[in-house]
Amino acid sequence: MTGPAPHYDVDSILDATLTPSAGPARVISGEPTAASRTLHRADGVEIGIWEVTPGEFHSTKTGLTEFMHFVSGAGVIEHADGTVTRIAPGAVLHVLDGWSGIWRVTETARKCYTVDRRPGMAG
Repeated sequence: MTGPAPHYDVDSILDATLTPSAGPARVISGEPTAASRTLHRADGVEIGIWEVTPGEFHSTKTGLTEFMHFVSGAGVIEHADGTVTRIAPGAVLHVLDGWSGIWRVTETARKCYTVDRRPGMAG
């Protein structure tokens, strides 16, 4: 028997201590840095918190699908098809395998994410 599942709310996500992690690889402008914390990982699925400081950078998702829920920050994500998702508290984004776009972060952004790398589930 296991104990109760961990409970997270917006305040606990905002207050969570993160560890520096690899920043965006393809920076266009600024010097964005990243930090993260993995909350759960099993069988190709990862749930966590990720934060990035202001800057502009390319992003591509290969071999995975990702669901994001922003809890703080400001900016926009411009998708390859030209549509734009606003980065703001409460904004939600789901991207599929093969997605690409440009992040333009104007205020440090923090998100909760779920990444699914299971075969057949990334698209």
